Order: sequence, then structure tokens, then C-alpha cells
Amino acid sequence: MKSSFTLFALYGIASFLGFQSQANGQTAPNRYWVQFEGKLSDEIPSGHSTPYTLEAPADFLSPKAIFRRTLQNIAITSHDVPIPPTYIDTLQAMQGFKVILQSRWFNAATIAVIDSGFDPFALLELPMVTSVKSVQCIEGATRTPLIENPLRESIEQTAYGGGLAPLQQLNADWLHGLGFRGEGMTIAVLDAGFENTESLPLFKRAWDEGRIHEGFDAMYSQNGVFAHHRHGTAVLGTMVGHLEDSLIGTAPDATFILYRTEDAYSEYLIEEDYWVAAAEHADSIGVDLINTSLGYSLFDDSTMNHVYEDLNGTTTRISQATAWAAEKGILCTTSAGNSGSAPWRYITAPADAEGILTVGAVNADGQHAAFSGWGPTADGRIKPDVMALGVQASYPFADSTIRRGNGTSFSSPILCGAAACLWQAFPTASAQEIRKAITTSAHLYDQPNDSMGYGIPNFRKAFELLNNTGAATWEPEGASEPLIFPNPSNDGTLRWLYSGNDTLSTWQLFDLSGHLLREGLVPSWPTAEGYLQGHIQVDEMSPNGVYIFQLVGKDAVVVSRRWVLMR
Repeated sequence: MKSSFTLFALYGIASFLGFQSQANGQTAPNRYWVQFEGKLSDEIPSGHSTPYTLEAPADFLSPKAIFRRTLQNIAITSHDVPIPPTYIDTLQAMQGFKVILQSRWFNAATIAVIDSGFDPFALLELPMVTSVKSVQCIEGATRTPLIENPLRESIEQTAYGGGLAPLQQLNADWLHGLGFRGEGMTIAVLDAGFENTESLPLFKRAWDEGRIHEGFDAMYSQNGVFAHHRHGTAVLGTMVGHLEDSLIGTAPDATFILYRTEDAYSEYLIEEDYWVAAAEHADSIGVDLINTSLGYSLFDDSTMNHVYEDLNGTTTRISQATAWAAEKGILCTTSAGNSGSAPWRYITAPADAEGILTVGAVNADGQHAAFSGWGPTADGRIKPDVMALGVQASYPFADSTIRRGNGTSFSSPILCGAAACLWQAFPTASAQEIRKAITTSAHLYDQPNDSMGYGIPNFRKAFELLNNTGAATWEPEGASEPLIFPNPSNDGTLRWLYSGNDTLSTWQLFDLSGHLLREGLVPSWPTAEGYLQGHIQVDEMSPNGVYIFQLVGKDAVVVSRRWVLMR
């Protein structure tokens, strides 16, 4: 088997999912990358035209995508402009092939040859075409049957189930306790398929709340993203899963857009093209984060193979595109790869991209997993960037059970979900500010190495680096001295920490006239230090002014503090 995409776990391609190929072989048209020249009106060859200009970005970017760039002070450039429509019209008018993919970032298209007599290199005669390159050549290729992973034990029956350990290892449970669970953040998941995602109980809550959406299947195959593989299902479950006492993910309140970009039946360079198409679409609709539990080095056609020297962040197409996505204000997390104990040993593309979080795998004790890919990049940069749980990580299986598996395919989404929670806490921060806080918080930041990078992040410390309220470093002055923050609040959010010995039952919010406005139960999620914590959100209609916030015990008020709302 000549494949190294990181959706497979320690024991082989997707072995931890027990996936069985739907066919022993697959025949498909040969496919080629067609590179164009020029995009704007003053750059394109005579006889071609484009309706798109930099002065009218709303013609090709969503309001959310434009807002993300504006918020992070990122310019809209010709890179964002679609391919001139006349280029595609010219190709589609020709015989012998069909256009199957388009890339605005690369100003290129991928074609599938359907007439064996057609010479794709004849396209070089067109004035807008600068190069043509083979990306898939299938002659009844086969893939080795997939094996089952023996790790099938049930997880510990706690409130978060198997989701507790990865949260605690990152100290991201502190964020959850304060109410940062990914709400308002949009994560694109680019993977191999999301089989049974529509029906598994783990995802019901997100479906009912309208927080899972279909992006597209880049292969336009039957049944779309919800077929062909369970790997994407497992990856998604580590983030948005919500089944109490079984598994609650690292970003259970976030919104997810699903893309199928990996062909599990064969391994060719075209899969990087699939990824590019999905990433461009995700950018255009305004996602905040992209998780990629995939990686590439070796292919079924060895002439397409990458070599270690290619891992410089700029040689492979998928690494270029990942870096560009980061430059557009998207926080990208990518698996380091599972070749650490194999002859390849290193990370795989796009883990070498700059400006992203490449995530390796550790066990529950924080030790480097033998299979987790090593750095550095070919040009000497630290990789992986950070580490997260990837050994016996809990994930949803197709039969509704929660199982455990190994792979950096798990560590990347676990980290991605925690990053979304941190970004939720600081919505005006840039993607690179969030990335920097995460890496700086890691335990090996001052002494990074080639196996662990900067180490395991501490999300409470990352919060501290981004925040000036003192919440992350708060030490109580007295047995019942609480921290109420932010105070004043400019968005209607009130968060609190309490260190006393009293048993709390409810919280209450009053106006200065003594009218009870809202109340609720105190959550039972303590911090690592044993402090009780929680949050409330005042609705948008509540007027600015001074309020009274109270924590109530069994028989009496334990804490009463003034809180100011000033939008």
C-alpha cells in the first residue's frame, strides 16, 4: 500500500474505523491540472473578459467573508477574484474532456479526459493556458482491504464521557465552564466522508439546532458527503459530539460545514485539488476555522510522490493553499501525520504550511505517540506546532457506540474545537493572534523540539495572554470573594468564579429596584483549582445600567455584587 494520507490510524488506512471499501477497484478518467494566466481585465489575453473587479468584492465573497477580512485588516486582492468566466466557457465548449474543478486562488481548473483520443497538452495552444499537468491516471487501480482496529472498549461513564480527557489535558475545560463552547464560530471540516452523520444520536443536538451544514462533495459522487467513509464522522464527533455520559466534544456549540475532499478508494495528486476547491468555497462563505485530518506524501502513481525536500511550505499545492487560507484570516489546524514510526517519519503536506497549527499526537500522560509525524520542515521551521490527545481518543462509530482509536486525525480536531472556544472568548482577535496565544501557552514553548513542537497548549494560559480582566490568573482574596467579569460588560455577557466553601444552588439577576429579572441553576463544573464557575447572557433588549448579581445557597444569599451593562 503506497499511501500516507493521515486519515488512517496507526494500523492502516482508517483501520480504527473498521472501514471496508465499497469496491476492490475503481476506474476513472485521467485528470489534468490546467494553469491559466491573468485574472483581472488588464491581465487577461485578448478575446477574453471578466465581470469581476476588486472594487466590487460582494460579487464573489459573502458578507461574512468580507467582514472577516475587514476585522483582521486583510486586503482583498486578485487572489480572491474568480477565474474569468470566458476561460471556463472556452474549455467547456471543447470536446474530449469536462471541467470538474476550478481554483480561484491558483487561477486553474482540473479536467477529466473522457475521450481517449484527446491530447490534454493540446490545451497549451490556448492563449490563457500556461501549463498542463497530470494529477490522476487510473488503470483499474486497487486498494488493499482495510482491517479492523481492536480498540473497542467502552469509555468511562462521566458527564463528558470520552470528551473529558482531551479537554482536561488542554485545560480547555476551564473555557467550557465559563460558557465558551464554540457558539458563533464556524468550522469547515475537510475530510473523507461523513457516513451516518445524519442519523447518529451524537449529532442530533447539532442537527436540531441547525449547526451542521453540507458544503459539497468535491468528487460529486452518489450520496455526497454523507457516504463513502466514516473517517469524517469520527473527526466531526470529537468536536461537535454531544451525548451526555458518552461523548461531548471540544466545541459542541459551534457550527460546522462538511466537505468531502479525500478519495478513500485511491491516492492521487488530484485529491489536493479537491481540497483546494473546498477550502476556497469555505473561505468565500466566511468560515472561521478549517480542520484537515488529511496529509499527503506518497501516491499510487509514484511519479506524483512528494519528497521531504518538498515540505517547505511552498512546493505542494495543498500546503500553498493552506497557507493562503491562513493569510485570509482563517485559523487552520492540520494533522501532523501518522508516519512517525514508518520509513517516511516526517509530517506530511499540508502540515508544513506556514501560519497554521500543525497538531501532533500524545497519549493521556502527555508523551509523544510513536506514530505521530516528526519535524522540522525542509526549510528548518518547527513542526509540529502543538500536541493534543491522539492515543485511545474517543470517537463515534457507525453503530452509535463510542469507541477509541489512535491517530493525529483525532488530535487535530480536538485542538481545533478548543481553539474555536478560545476565539469565541475574543471575537475581535485575529486568527494569528489566537494561533500565537495557543503556541505561546504550550509547555515546551521555550524549548521546542522536532517531535512535540511547542508542546501541549494550556488554554487557560492562552486566555490569560489575550485578556486583561485577570480571570485566568485570579486568586481569591477571601473564602467567598468572587470574580465577576467583564465588569462593565459591553456585550451582555456576565461570567463568574467563586472559591468559597458554600454549596451554591442558583444564580439571580436583579435590577436596582429589586425586581428579579432572571435566574438559573449553578453549573457543577469546577476549575482545576476547584473554583465554581459559570456565565449568563443578558438579552439584547436589556437596557444599559447597573444590576445586582447574586449566588444563592440552600438557605441564603452567599454572594451579592453590582454588575454594569454598558453596550
